[in-house]
Amino acid sequence: MKLFGEHAVVYGKPAIAVAVDKGVEVSCERGDRTVVRTGKAYVDIEYERGTGATHARGHEAFLSYVASALRRAEEAFGRLTAVFEIRGDFPPSVGAATSASVSVGLLKAYSACLGVDVGATELAKLAHGVELEVQGAASPMDTAVSAIGGMLRIEPNPFSYRRIDSAVGEFVLAILPRRGLTKDIVADVRALRSRRRSVDAVIEAIGRVVDEAEGCLASNDLACVGELMEINNWLLGALGVVGHEVVAMLRYLKPYIFGGKISGAGRGGIVVLLPKRRGELREALAAMEVPSVEVAVDRNGARVI
Repeated sequence: MKLFGEHAVVYGKPAIAVAVDKGVEVSCERGDRTVVRTGKAYVDIEYERGTGATHARGHEAFLSYVASALRRAEEAFGRLTAVFEIRGDFPPSVGAATSASVSVGLLKAYSACLGVDVGATELAKLAHGVELEVQGAASPMDTAVSAIGGMLRIEPNPFSYRRIDSAVGEFVLAILPRRGLTKDIVADVRALRSRRRSVDAVIEAIGRVVDEAEGCLASNDLACVGELMEINNWLLGALGVVGHEVVAMLRYLKPYIFGGKISGAGRGGIVVLLPKRRGELREALAAMEVPSVEVAVDRNGARVI
């Protein structure tokens, strides 16, 4: 989950991300061909060693991450044919880092199936390569926190991270309909930045919010964290990625939350809320008929179960 710094992190600014106790599980069982199954969907993949060609049938957006992860896993760990089962708590393309979680999960399961021990940092870098290949431009934020776990401050260039020791550990995720794919939204922000030099000031301001938010998180100052979430959301609105439905929802929920913001590329999807009055927040979201999930920080990262 992205807590602070979306979009600006693509341009070298820091970001803060949090691993939560909902996500993706990937199992692996050796077989005579490679098959990937997820929920009711079925993707049959045959990978040609040497040529790198991938033949498949299935959902193309999902397939692109799967195919790239399998290619990179073979390059890093060696050849494997196996059946992979993917189970997720969130639908794809809602800003819940589903693609990053799938990439990390496949790479971790692949290595475990071969008996290869891969470190969390190496896993994060390999999965980031998948995101770059599929999206064209991507920050290391999602893949890092999915692989490493906990609450992290991410520095993208060069990649590094540090853990944030915070007692702020529970959030509510509201799920709105998503308009557009992450790679297209990232491209639109890039195009806006190329047209308007003042966009650099917005990106710089988001980086400063991240710096201040790290201190508020470390001191467990919920009011400060919530206020900065709202400021971050306003700045993202200046980049054209926050719709009126998010603004209206946050205004309506204000009595029940310290703050809230989009989490991810935007234009719908996940809105992360820092609850103040949890029961009333739950009732308000239900009255609005907005699906929601209560989550807590997961400090373990990608692991073999």
